[in-house]
Amino acid sequence: MNNNQPKIKIKICGIKDFKIVDQLLKFNIDFLGLNFIENSKRYIDINTAIDISKKIKQTNKQISLVGLFQDHENEHVNKLVKFIGLDYVQLCGNESLEYTKEIDCKSIKTIHIKTEDHVNEIDKKIKKYLLNCDYVILDTFSKKSSGGTGKTFDWDKYKELFSNNIFLAGGLNPKNINNAVGILSPWGVDVSSGVETNGIKDVNKIRNFIQQCKHQND
Repeated sequence: MNNNQPKIKIKICGIKDFKIVDQLLKFNIDFLGLNFIENSKRYIDINTAIDISKKIKQTNKQISLVGLFQDHENEHVNKLVKFIGLDYVQLCGNESLEYTKEIDCKSIKTIHIKTEDHVNEIDKKIKKYLLNCDYVILDTFSKKSSGGTGKTFDWDKYKELFSNNIFLAGGLNPKNINNAVGILSPWGVDVSSGVETNGIKDVNKIRNFIQQCKHQND
């Protein structure tokens, strides 16, 4: 990546262990995702989320805290935004554009890509949600999970869709991030399962992932 291109934004998603926050604060991370989707294996309890939020806000690090939700009542979402101090809400379900207008903070919409989806179909969704959302995340569709599947989608097929304010997600890890960035030059990248070992966030893998992104940024 040349010096005329902006730094790739890095989002580490599915943080639920307060004990690793001190180590994460040493890294160049732009967004941390906290999962409030009850049936997710990365679901975080409210008290831990509050502790993480307080810890981050006590530092000078410019890390945005993102809360993940899926088809929740907007009153519930807005309550947690205020209670925890979330900077962004990431909507992972079938939320409408009108729904996003009822959220009391900045928002990010996840668009899940199925193998058969046409490029122009996804493009229309991106443009629609960016009318009100700050960012869009393109992730791999799964019947079992709203994210963190560890599976990639066809980067070549959808590479023309990646522009400012769009994150790449789905199956990213320290071994393939260089290739992904080389093909797509994404504005931002979002990783979860790719920096885990046995379902637990692995600080060494997170460090490696960020170093690979930094290499691309240099």
